[in-house]
Amino acid sequence: MRGRAMEHRSVEARRGERGFALVLAILSLMLLTFLGLTMATTTSTELQIATNYRWSQQALYNAEAGLEVARVVLSKAANATTQWQTSLPPFRPGPWPPAPLPVSAPAFTGTGRDYERSDCDSRGAGVGYGRVLVDITGVRYENATDYALHALNGAFTVWIRRPLKTDNAGQYSDDDDNSRLVIVSEGVAPYRGGTDAFVRSHQAMRVLETRFALGVATAGEPCGLGSGQGQEGGSAMGENFNPCVNVTAGAGGTLAPVFGAGSNAGPLTANQGVQ
Repeated sequence: MRGRAMEHRSVEARRGERGFALVLAILSLMLLTFLGLTMATTTSTELQIATNYRWSQQALYNAEAGLEVARVVLSKAANATTQWQTSLPPFRPGPWPPAPLPVSAPAFTGTGRDYERSDCDSRGAGVGYGRVLVDITGVRYENATDYALHALNGAFTVWIRRPLKTDNAGQYSDDDDNSRLVIVSEGVAPYRGGTDAFVRSHQAMRVLETRFALGVATAGEPCGLGSGQGQEGGSAMGENFNPCVNVTAGAGGTLAPVFGAGSNAGPLTANQGVQ
């Protein structure tokens, strides 16, 4: 009887252990599930951060590409007489009231994204980004996805406008100098087409702004052909040449350090080459 009682208690104890093991297994499964969900969420967040950074950098590169395209296009459109007048928006004479918006200023009209954000542009006197850049062949650089047969991973838009002048009373006027302009380049990535609010809210955007000034160089030889030192400098070793300094013969001439002032100090002759 005693042996049977001890066996019965041993069986009951094992049954109790089996119930505890089930509870422990369920708790362990819940813990592992929680850890798995946490790791999945963290991985997804990190992946989204990396994706956002990638598109942000790509949008920056596209904006920089827009600036380079503007430099090339404007260099071809520049004219020695009219400069950038045909590319710039029309001149608006001032002055205009300082704030909130110059309602007396002439309104701009255009197509597509011309003068974008002009409705909220108090600092720029209602001009917004300006006029979309158009090259000499009529190509508009609005949401451009390629240039010179090179496709972009995204798109860019380039605007140009006149700089603003501000007087001491805080009144605005356009700069009538056609040799200066402001470039605004917007890069977006990825680009899925369209410009509606939903599309633009789901893409990275970077906007760069810079100023360009046109410098027109005089064509031809500025110092007169055959009158300068050419490749021979004024030092003993021949460096530091100045092409606009006239060549003079003799011991005290510009080439004296090269020929020396000894027995060859006389006037230079046509067949006296540089040694």
